[in-house]
Amino acid sequence: MSFRVNNSVKKKLMDAHLHLDCQNSLGECCFWDSRDHCLWWTDIERSCVWQMDSEKNATCFNLPGRAGFILPRRDPGFVIGFPKLVALANQKLTEFTKLCDVETDLPQTRINDATVDPFGGIVFGTFDETRDMKKRQPIASVYRLAPDATLRKLFGNVVISNGLAFSPDGTTMYFADTPDGRIRRFRVGTDFEEFEEIEPLPDKEATPGLPDGATVDAEGNYWNARVWGGCLVRFDPSGNVTAQIDLPTKGPTCPAFGGSSLQQLFATTLRVHHSPEELTATPEAGGIFVADIDIPGLEQRLCTL
Repeated sequence: MSFRVNNSVKKKLMDAHLHLDCQNSLGECCFWDSRDHCLWWTDIERSCVWQMDSEKNATCFNLPGRAGFILPRRDPGFVIGFPKLVALANQKLTEFTKLCDVETDLPQTRINDATVDPFGGIVFGTFDETRDMKKRQPIASVYRLAPDATLRKLFGNVVISNGLAFSPDGTTMYFADTPDGRIRRFRVGTDFEEFEEIEPLPDKEATPGLPDGATVDAEGNYWNARVWGGCLVRFDPSGNVTAQIDLPTKGPTCPAFGGSSLQQLFATTLRVHHSPEELTATPEAGGIFVADIDIPGLEQRLCTL
């Protein structure tokens, strides 16, 4: 595997490789917790959460339902997005306390991507999981759950919520509705007292696949997993593609910086929506991949819910 870069920008070549052959059905929403030096992520379709330490020792925790996201709390434990509710979970992922219901009037939607916001809350989105992808409709929405557990709808008219991340200074939020393809941006004021959409990230050159999960590095570059494109792409704040990491599987889903210096870029992948022939050709699908990166990431924000 190779690390390819925009020809107009000179960058050191780096390699990516399979780090853990966990064969997730739908790996998603990964993050690195510097407190326990572990990568955490969900396998949505198998209703479990994975933990992997720096020595590649991995543990799988079974959940009572599918989890679109898992995010760390400042207090011990996590916030988890089950299909129709958000809940607190203890550190062992054995006890759950509901915080709020979500879209109980829309049976075909479920909670999907999420991120911790700069003020201790979380922003998450839903998506229409109608089995026939051609029949999916823009009935999903994006929400903010404040530290006091107040739920606020930020906007709707979404098919598949993805790409949520914040700039290092916390004033810009990124979002992608996967079928739409654009990386949208929003101006965010203190505690979301101000929230308005601004111009999207300029699409200066064609990038493979469609936008899925995302993260931001210490210099404000936006890393996006390109599902069906088989790569991770780095955009600078002006929309230039400055780096691209190719994977041997078509379905990267979410990147996260980790390691002692936050200069390893991990990525979850999926096995669903692959034919038997594709899985034979790319048996690494569903694994965790990693690449060494020149620009470090940011410490994972902790929510105060």
